[in-house]
Amino acid sequence: MNKLMKTGSVICGGMMAFSFVSSVSAADNNTNGETTVNSEITQGEVTLAVDAETNFGSKELAPIVDFGEKDIIFKVTDYSGTTNGYTITAKLGDADTTRSLRIGTSELSNTDATEVVAEATHDVGENEGSVKAALKYTGATETRAFTSVINWELTKASTTDIAE
Repeated sequence: MNKLMKTGSVICGGMMAFSFVSSVSAADNNTNGETTVNSEITQGEVTLAVDAETNFGSKELAPIVDFGEKDIIFKVTDYSGTTNGYTITAKLGDADTTRSLRIGTSELSNTDATEVVAEATHDVGENEGSVKAALKYTGATETRAFTSVINWELTKASTTDIAE
């Protein structure tokens, strides 16, 4: 009888172990799940960055002192998603009757803002470009360092979606 009990215990224990293994295996076979992902894209800023300084160097005093042309680099960054194109205007921050400062083909004055860049479209993000600046003094009578300040302004164009 002792032997029979031992055999029955082994069989019963074996069946319990088999049942336990079966139930664990069924739980491991669950391969379904669900996750909800939420996000939102919001309107960003529109900014203008222009070279902080342009140095034309030095020339000797003469009736006409032509410093030639230099590039001024600009960057329009637009993360608004609401504009399609932009205009950049410029005007001088000071008056000097001997100075002629052109941006592209536009002569700058110290009273009126002049359009110097007009882009019909642009991309979301950074849009880089450059404009030619030409500096000339006519009738200067003294030798000294001249400093001119250009005031820039960015105007956004139409309120349609821009290309990505």
